[in-house]
Amino acid sequence: MADTLTANVAESVVEIVDATIELIPHKAVMPSLAVKKTIPKGHDRIEIPRVNTTSTVQTPTEGDEIVVTSQFDLTSTTIQPTHRVIMVRIHERATYFSKEDTIALISEEMAQTEAQDMDLDLLAEFANFGLSESLTGFAGGTTVDLTYADLRAARRGLLSNTRANGGPAPGRIYGVLGPAQEEDLFENLGALGVGGVTAANAVQAIPSGISQEIIMQYAIPNNAVAGISLFRDGYMTEDANGDSRIGVFSEKALYLAIAKDWDMKTFEVPNWVGPILRATADYNSGVGAYPNWGLGGLVNGL
Repeated sequence: MADTLTANVAESVVEIVDATIELIPHKAVMPSLAVKKTIPKGHDRIEIPRVNTTSTVQTPTEGDEIVVTSQFDLTSTTIQPTHRVIMVRIHERATYFSKEDTIALISEEMAQTEAQDMDLDLLAEFANFGLSESLTGFAGGTTVDLTYADLRAARRGLLSNTRANGGPAPGRIYGVLGPAQEEDLFENLGALGVGGVTAANAVQAIPSGISQEIIMQYAIPNNAVAGISLFRDGYMTEDANGDSRIGVFSEKALYLAIAKDWDMKTFEVPNWVGPILRATADYNSGVGAYPNWGLGGLVNGL
C-alpha cells in the first residue's frame, strides 16, 4: 500500500504552494510595502532607471539665442537576485492528523519562513537610505526613544527633499517600527513630549482633554501619525546596544525584484521516514529609486 502521507503531500503540492503564497502577506509586513518587479527569463538582474540630472528653465528675451545648459542623463540601480532554498522533512507521524490539517500546518510554516526571509532582506535596506537624520532634525540615536517629533521631522525631510536628490518623496509615506519603538511612540503621544525628561516635568505632546481623546482614537487604531502610515514589524533586529533602525520612506523607495517566486517539490529518500519538501525562489531587494526618498533612523529598541 502506498505511503499515505507521501501521496497526500505529493498530490497537494499545488494546493500547498497556492496557500503559502497567499499567506505570505499576512506573515510579514515588508513584502507588501515594496514595489515588486519581475525579472524576465533570460536576464539575471533588473535595472531600475532614474534621472541623474536636473534641467533648468531659461527666460530669453527677444533676439537672444537659446543657450542649452541642461543635459538629460540617466543612471540606474541594479538588483541581482539571490537563490533561496528551504528543505523540510515531514515525519510519517503527520498521518495521525487529517490531510486538511497537515496541509494547513505545512502552508503556515512555509509561509512564515518565506515571509520572514523577504522581510529581513527589506529591513536591511533601511541602512541604505540616504536622507540624513541630522539634516531632518530626526533626534534618534543610541538608547534614545522614538518620539512624535522624530516622525514629524522625518516626514518634513522627505517632503522637502532637494530636486537634485529626486525632489519631494512621492506617494504615501510609510513608517515601519518594531514593537518597542511603537510602545515608546504611543507613550510619547499620550504622556511624555519633547519638553522634558520625566513624567513629572515633561510637557504632553497632546493636551489632555477632548483633543487628546480624539487624536489618540485616530492615531493608534488607524496607524496614522504625522501623515505617516505606521506598520509594526516584529522581525526588526537590535544591535549590540539594543537599538533598532526604523524606516520612514516613500511607497516608491523600496523594490523587491523576483526572478522566480517560491515553488515546491516533494522527494523521498530511503534514510528518512516520510516525504521531504524542497522550496526554492530567486529574489533580492534594493533601494530602487532615489536614496533620499527614505530615512533609516536609529532609535532605542529596549
